[in-house]
Amino acid sequence: MIKIYPNWKIFMNINQQRGSGSSFLLLSIIIISSLVFFFKLFPIYMENWNVSSALEKVAEEQNVTQKVDREIYQLFLSFLSKKDVKLFNRDNIKQFVNIERRGQSIEITVEYEQTKPLMANVSFLVQFKNTVEIP
Repeated sequence: MIKIYPNWKIFMNINQQRGSGSSFLLLSIIIISSLVFFFKLFPIYMENWNVSSALEKVAEEQNVTQKVDREIYQLFLSFLSKKDVKLFNRDNIKQFVNIERRGQSIEITVEYEQTKPLMANVSFLVQFKNTVEIP
């Protein structure tokens, strides 16, 4: 007669792996949610990076302190149009861009917010404030 002894190691591995499916599911949900957030917010931050670099180009321009506000607005809009940023136009630029003169220096502040829908009635609200001081 042949005696068959069950392989207890197989049963121990099955019991040890119980619950690993739920942790894998939780990890997958966290990774997918992070990717969705990233792909929703990345374009907004890239656009702000373009606004910030256009503002720095205005600061690098010669004789900016001697220009009137209207010329500074036009210069800023021209740099934005080269970067294909359509947030601002001639009609609303004064609402978002503030030019403050202090003696011989100028401080230009661009402050705006963007809303990006996530799903259903949930949205991201991102506020930006970029400032450059021109001596």
